[in-house]
Amino acid sequence: MASQHVAAFGHSLLPEASDDSQSSMNWVAGKRALASQEVNLKRRVRIALAYDKFELQMINENDDTLGVFPLSGQNPSTALSFVRTQARSMGLSGQDVQPISHFELPAHPTQNGAPYMMTSPKLHQEAARYRQNATVLLQQLAAQYEYASDVATWPHHFDTGSVITVKFDDTSNPEKTIGMGFAPADDNCPEPYFYVSHWMKKGDAEYTALPGLPKGGEWKTGAWKGALLPASAVVSFSEGADQFELAGQFFKKGIEASLEILEETAVKA
Repeated sequence: MASQHVAAFGHSLLPEASDDSQSSMNWVAGKRALASQEVNLKRRVRIALAYDKFELQMINENDDTLGVFPLSGQNPSTALSFVRTQARSMGLSGQDVQPISHFELPAHPTQNGAPYMMTSPKLHQEAARYRQNATVLLQQLAAQYEYASDVATWPHHFDTGSVITVKFDDTSNPEKTIGMGFAPADDNCPEPYFYVSHWMKKGDAEYTALPGLPKGGEWKTGAWKGALLPASAVVSFSEGADQFELAGQFFKKGIEASLEILEETAVKA
């Protein structure tokens, strides 16, 4: 939930994009933090959520910290006040920053005023490692495709991912796409997971003969359609190189299968 304050900064202060990317976030490895899109005020600034310290920060274009707000014991109202105070320090009105309201989030006690709490520093550090490793792998994969979007984290689902457009319509809008990413536990999987999904504007996909996936991977063909790999399958390997290899093979197989399902090919970079 704390990431919503980060996303609100860019969402409130940047022009609305067709894909809602003004509200997306990027991983800043050196800060081990999720940061908003950059806003050019008195200088280029972002709001960031630092995982290890569990605090909000305002950072500049060099990732220097300009303001800090520890989150433990604070509630969403006081966190929003910090973000608004940072906006005022850059010459804006605090009311220029508003919470995002165009999608609903799963119920959480902080929505009713409960405080944020860092219950386990080790869990925060582990979450940062997952987000860091996923970002590195996804950036490498996205670089292989001409029409892959930048890797970003989205506030409505908190997944980190990229979308590969494999077919455009006559007006250059996506008609068929493949999504790849890393998501928190949800209705699809009770633990964090890597995923490959696909989408087509028209028609229905055929799922009678799905190819096999690397160990631990599985196909879902219900309301959500795609392949997923639970984090537990990845960390069953003790060596980082083996974990990276498994996740990489999962994405390779999932993308190849999705291209077959969509009956398309992807333009390589």
